[in-house]
Amino acid sequence: MALLDSFKANKAISIVLAHNQVSASELKNAVVKIKSIGESTIPKLISAIAESPNNKPLENLLLNFIDNQTLPYYMDALADEDKTIVTQVMRLLSKSQKYDPNRLIHLFEDPEIHKNVLVQILNSHKQSLNSDKLFQTLDKVDKNIRVLIFKVLEDIVQESMVPKLLAYAESKDPNTRLHIARLLEKFSIEQVRDKLLQLLKDRHTEIRLAALDGLGKMKIPVSAREICPTLKDPDLTVQARAIETLVKIEDPNIVRYLVEILQDESEYIRRAAVEVLNEVADPSSIKDLLHAMRDQDWWVKVRAADALGSIGGPKVVEAVLELLNNEDEFFRRTAVEILNSIKDERAIDYLINALDDKDWWVRERAADALAKLGSDRAIPALVTMLNQQPESAKIAIRALIDIGNSDAIAPLISKLQESEISLKKNIIEALGELSDHQHSENVESALRQVLESEDEDIRQVASATLDTIIAKNRFMTNRRSDTNSQSTLNSGTGKNTHSRQPPLSDASIQQIDPAMLKPGMVLSERYEIIKHIGKGAFGFVILVRDKMVNEEIILKFLNPQMATDESVIQRFVYELRYTRKITHPNVIRIYDFLTFGKSYAISMEFFDSHSLGYEVKNKLTTDIKRNIKIIIDICNGLTIAHKANVVHRDIKPANILVDKNNVVKIVDFGLAAAASQGDARITKSGILVGTPTYMAPEQVRGRKIDTRTDIYSLGIVMYEMFTGRPPYKEKDHMATLFKHVEGKATPAMEMNPKINKELNNIIMHAIHVDPKQRYQHIDELARDLQILYDKDIY
Repeated sequence: MALLDSFKANKAISIVLAHNQVSASELKNAVVKIKSIGESTIPKLISAIAESPNNKPLENLLLNFIDNQTLPYYMDALADEDKTIVTQVMRLLSKSQKYDPNRLIHLFEDPEIHKNVLVQILNSHKQSLNSDKLFQTLDKVDKNIRVLIFKVLEDIVQESMVPKLLAYAESKDPNTRLHIARLLEKFSIEQVRDKLLQLLKDRHTEIRLAALDGLGKMKIPVSAREICPTLKDPDLTVQARAIETLVKIEDPNIVRYLVEILQDESEYIRRAAVEVLNEVADPSSIKDLLHAMRDQDWWVKVRAADALGSIGGPKVVEAVLELLNNEDEFFRRTAVEILNSIKDERAIDYLINALDDKDWWVRERAADALAKLGSDRAIPALVTMLNQQPESAKIAIRALIDIGNSDAIAPLISKLQESEISLKKNIIEALGELSDHQHSENVESALRQVLESEDEDIRQVASATLDTIIAKNRFMTNRRSDTNSQSTLNSGTGKNTHSRQPPLSDASIQQIDPAMLKPGMVLSERYEIIKHIGKGAFGFVILVRDKMVNEEIILKFLNPQMATDESVIQRFVYELRYTRKITHPNVIRIYDFLTFGKSYAISMEFFDSHSLGYEVKNKLTTDIKRNIKIIIDICNGLTIAHKANVVHRDIKPANILVDKNNVVKIVDFGLAAAASQGDARITKSGILVGTPTYMAPEQVRGRKIDTRTDIYSLGIVMYEMFTGRPPYKEKDHMATLFKHVEGKATPAMEMNPKINKELNNIIMHAIHVDPKQRYQHIDELARDLQILYDKDIY
């Protein structure tokens, strides 16, 4: 009988497989016959799927046969090697509602079953699944399959299952913990909240992110206390998610927990705290924040104020402006510090009112903030401050200089005659900065009166400033005229006589192209061209013979972009007044600032040598002891400059010269300072001041620079000399600059095993990202290097 049924089944199935080629009655009879034979035909029908995968009559037969009794046939098919069969059976089991899908759960334990297929089937029957059976299976399978079961649980999990989920949150498998965190976020209950807070400390990033997501969705109170530390997370994605979560939970006490974050050494962590404040702050919360920081060290408060000011949004700004009127001196001082980092026009009126504050600190920092804003509206108030508050007069003068409006010239001239000596110097320098063509006659007249002063220092300052103004006026005249006439610097009357510039030769009447200067040519009947030395950021470097003294010197011509920038020329004159006074065996001496028609050049000492950059490039710095001696000599040269309050600003191998006898000299003192505007990195002419590879973080960020800036740059030079490469050298300048700000240099001793711990510590101390953590004085660095040198280790 079975043999006959098998024959009949095969015949009927062959008709079903050819359903497009037979009559409807034949197909109907075949289907009836297969149904009458029963479930024994199922294996043959399943096998036939591979031959005719889109056969509707065949699919309908198989779908009709599915129930709890016939389910094993279909389970076996899920393990078939033919993917077509597996796919078709998956579709059928997903579609059918005539069986208990929980009978499939144990298949997670069967190694022959395709688990992703099983998950798709079970997901089609979510409402019918028994979560207890799924949880029981979790303990019987490996971690990879466990993850798949969690995917099935995602849509059927209920609050009653939370205790079981919490148990799995302690799993050693990170994937298990991750899926548990994602399942727990569906429940706003205390046990879940507490577990998610624990998971914030998980060492896996994805788990911390999932925990933050869950906490952000909580409908019960969540304290910011445990979440704020994640603003320090080393992963920036977690940090950003923490910001979002803190905003979402709306903890009224959040400000008190942000205090510690705002004190962190990392700028990026402080910025994260401020980003939270930008969303949740109001005057009351900012006041609470500042009050909580009241007893902290001053530098902690300044750092926090800087963070609030630099990226504080409208809410922070509004809150700070309100605090500027607070009766408490602490709040006013802190508010004005924050406003010094904010460029917001709304602050101007508040800051002008603060110039009358009873506290000197608030008055002077308000003046500084107005100077940074550059508002002409502040000039009358600053002039009043100059006249009525003698103790703050110098601050007012500095602010007037920074604002740069010539309206301040007249009141400054009026104040000049009645001021005491130290203030006179400030006013004189301010007049030199502010003087323009329209006011130059009045300014020169006022300065000539000062030249009659009995005080030698005052006469020197007035004389130098007068030189600057005249040079600037000559520059402006040259710009307005197509031809140049012989000009003089002779403005002397009384006790001071200014030197006269030498007459210009015919060749120098038009603007000089230094590239076209040939050996044997003579400039101004005095400077005979010998040869071109090179070309740098500032322009061409040419060796000449000064025929007047029969001495070889260097002329460094300013490039055209700089030569047409009036402020640059003025600053060159100003800076070179100081740098030319630096006399030391390890510093190239600067002689003068020369004018050749519309071209400008700096004359300086000639030193027959090569640059340290040449040695670094050609790997000639392998002798560690010689390297240490070179750095000590550089320190000695810098020490003299720093004592004169001159910062180089562009210490790099190219600016260090070494001759055949290992004599070392620093070149280009004052040039970077003259080319920059304030502490800016880029001039109006678009010239980068400083070299990205050697630039200190404070230069990159446009912050105030000082002698420690040179120490940092020298530290980078040391690192490169001793290891063969600088600590930060990326594909583009901006990436390199960012690395300096980030400050995560690989220890030098890891780059060169010949470097001992003592030398490594010296190098890394010099390049600390925080100026306060570096050597504070260049002679301290020289001392440590000398001690190491004397040990004769290398």
